[in-house]
Amino acid sequence: MDSEIATQIETIELSLIKNSVLGFDPAVLFVLDDVEIGQREIEELKSKLGTDVFTYLFNIANSAYHGSLKMGPVKHFYDVVNRLGMQYTRGLILLYAMHRLARGDQDAEIIFAKSFSAAVVGRIMARGFGFRDDGARQVELACLLASLGALMMTVYRNRYHTEDFVLSDDFIEKYHLYLTEQIMRRFQLPEYLYEMILTNCFILGRMGIGLTTVVKLAISAVEWSFRTLDNKLVFRSPYISLEDRFAPSMAGMIEEQFAAAGLKKYLVILPETDQVRQNMH
Repeated sequence: MDSEIATQIETIELSLIKNSVLGFDPAVLFVLDDVEIGQREIEELKSKLGTDVFTYLFNIANSAYHGSLKMGPVKHFYDVVNRLGMQYTRGLILLYAMHRLARGDQDAEIIFAKSFSAAVVGRIMARGFGFRDDGARQVELACLLASLGALMMTVYRNRYHTEDFVLSDDFIEKYHLYLTEQIMRRFQLPEYLYEMILTNCFILGRMGIGLTTVVKLAISAVEWSFRTLDNKLVFRSPYISLEDRFAPSMAGMIEEQFAAAGLKKYLVILPETDQVRQNMH
């Protein structure tokens, strides 16, 4: 990459990574990186987050998808962080800031919706392939952040570009991962994300696939769904409402998760009809 392109990408990064744009104090991300942080310090972070980020994190933590059916609702920010995990919480804060930035920008919002969809699909895939929950969480976070650079570049092109620097689709496609890497380094996100996001091939274990491959599969599946099904993630699944707390369905939990993120319009769950079941036999 030549110096002119690197300078252009740095301009995008510095233009968007400002406190006034992010809507929260970036120091929050570094505080949450401290494994020795106590309950009082975590509760004090609320004032630095902003009301909308704070509410978003509570909604996600209180969703059935993240265990509220078994563990009950969380009432304090400390409990939110404990349920979601510090690294996952940090990723959600940064991603939500980008979501806020994308509001009113259809192109950017679709990128965000794809990232969120890939995170949901990736977690399901990882568990389906037999990975433990901590591995599934890593996949989920990697999928959430994999298109961060593309989101930022799209927002910059549509709102902040200057006449002498116009971003093309080809430029975004070619260099968005470089910007994603720069952002991850700026906010000191976990090292495992670099391989999961930046690797450009499938990775196999000795007798199976690796977590990085699950990330690629999830992103590819969502890209296919959005491309062929009118910018939506479409499932066909048995559906049981979450009001039936004794037998909730995966579809119900996914629907609640999308609603908590404000992305329900990007999700379609088709019923498993009698005809579909007959065709499967």
